[in-house]
This record gives sequence, C-alpha cells and structure tokens, in this order.
Amino acid sequence: MSKKGSKLSWAAGKKTVLCTGTAAMDYMSVVRQFPAQEEALQVDLHAQCSRGYWQRCGNASNNCTVLRQLGVKCEFLGMLSSLKMFRILADDMRARGIIIDNCPTCDQEPPFSSVILAKSTKTRNIISCSRAFPYVSIEDFRKLALSTYGWMHMRSICFETTLAMMQHVAAFNVGRSDKIVVSMEFSKQLEEMWPLVDYCDYVICSRKLAREQGWPTPEIACTRIDEKLRTRWGLNLKRPIVVFQWAELGAAILEESGKFSLAPAYKPRKMVDTLGAGDTFTAAFIYAVYIRERSVPVAVDFANRMASHKCTKRGFEHIADILIAPVI
Repeated sequence: MSKKGSKLSWAAGKKTVLCTGTAAMDYMSVVRQFPAQEEALQVDLHAQCSRGYWQRCGNASNNCTVLRQLGVKCEFLGMLSSLKMFRILADDMRARGIIIDNCPTCDQEPPFSSVILAKSTKTRNIISCSRAFPYVSIEDFRKLALSTYGWMHMRSICFETTLAMMQHVAAFNVGRSDKIVVSMEFSKQLEEMWPLVDYCDYVICSRKLAREQGWPTPEIACTRIDEKLRTRWGLNLKRPIVVFQWAELGAAILEESGKFSLAPAYKPRKMVDTLGAGDTFTAAFIYAVYIRERSVPVAVDFANRMASHKCTKRGFEHIADILIAPVI
C-alpha cells in the first residue's frame, strides 16, 4: 500500500491508460563536439564518443514510460518484433510495468535511429531508418476488453485502422457513464487524417504540423483549426480541446468555445537532452487531466514544466523527481 499523497495513490482507482503506436530503438552516442560537414570525413567519431547506449523509443512507447514513472497503470498496444535482438524492447517494457500482453508480434526488424548528442552545442543529430514495419490491426484492437480502460491515446497514422479503432470505442461509449476518453496526437498529414478529429476529446498538435500548413504562430494555428472545426458537418460531432506544442513559446490551448490562450514554456535549469520532450509533454498532460483531474490550462502548464524538467537529464528515469517535495 502506497502512502497517502504518493504518486501511486493518486492513480488508485483509475482505469488503465492505453497508448497505441510503435516501439523502436535509438542508438545513442554522446560526443564532446559534432564535426562540421567539411570535417566529417576526417574526424573519427568513435574516438570522441564519451558514452554510448541504446534507448527504447517510439512516441507511444515513450508516453507509456513517462506515465509509469508517474505511477499510472498503462498499456502499450503496437507491433513488437519476435527477433531475438529486439526482444529487449519487450523486456524493458515489462520490467517497467508497462502492459504489453495484447501486442501482436512479427519476425521483422523494427525502425531504429542513430542519435548523436553533442555536449558543446547541446544539439542532437538523428539518422532515422524508417523501414516498413507492420501496424496493429483492427482485429488486434477488438480483442481488448474495453471496460478496463479509462483513457486511450492514439497517433494520427494508418488512417483506416485508427478510424476503425475510434469508431469501435465510440460504439462502446454509447449510453455509458464511464466513457473512455480519447486523445490523439497530430504530427503530419492534417487533411488526410482530419476526419479522426470527430472522435476525439483532446487533440495534441505539433509545431511541425503548423509549419507544414504555413501557420507561423500559435494563435494563427489555433484560429485555422477553429475554422476547420466550425465548418464540419454531421450529427453528434465531438468538439475536441486542441493543444498546440510550440517549443520555446510553450503550448497554445484552443478550448471548446474557441477561446485561445498560451501557456508559456519553462526554461530548463540546464539543457542536457531534449529527445522525448514532446512525448513527456503528452504523457504529463494525460496524467494531469485524467489522474489528477486538473483543468486543461493547469494540465498544460504542468506538461510544460515536465517537458522542461525532462531536458535536464538523459532519458526518463528522473521524470517523477519533480513530484517529490524537497527535504527542508
């Protein structure tokens, strides 16, 4: 039994949070300085590497890692590789208490990235290998016992499958008082994925998405999204709350009424590793709204704090430190 006020007691009585998406692998190399392009052929990076390690990645995978650090019961639903080399992904999730019992498997290699973190400039260079890898099917999703979930977070990928998942949840929610909350993360392909918005309670968008649409500021981005939401037609369409992550400016909020507000970012005490800051924001937002039952403005402010805190160290092991009161 956890002590009253601990991160575990806050989540007591809450149903499982499900995150659908991918689990992949990052190969991390920490170097003092990354060479300029004209020096790249002459500098031996292996000689300069001060630290190297692998790190499980993937947006949904990272969301689960952060949620577990915050004491939340969560489940990852995504395709996993059965190849021996990549079983460490599943082993790592199990060791952290992330539920993966319903994940299908295949004998293919998952996507991976080589990440070079430069200490001198506090920058990262990512070389991605986004090889084709199967996604979960609607048949996999329909095997879930939906009554065990309180919140589902999905990615705007594989439109037909994700749409079928959301429609399955919507049918389950009809007439229920304990409806499953649905959130979705939009990062690209706005027009293609736009119909998914009709089934969401919360939509989290990236600045990358805004730039692809030519929206230069958070306010303009929210105005354009508001226009798109108002011009929809159909019966019983959900009006989701929209949150736009905007890096150093913080995050913008578009409420159901169309009201716009901006929650400012927090500057990290020291900048060490920004990889996964966006995924930390998303998980922290879900935690604040669902587990702590905070208002959206408070939840976004908390998510901003958590994203900043994540950047002060590598990985996610320190995430929950922010919830611990200092010893006086």
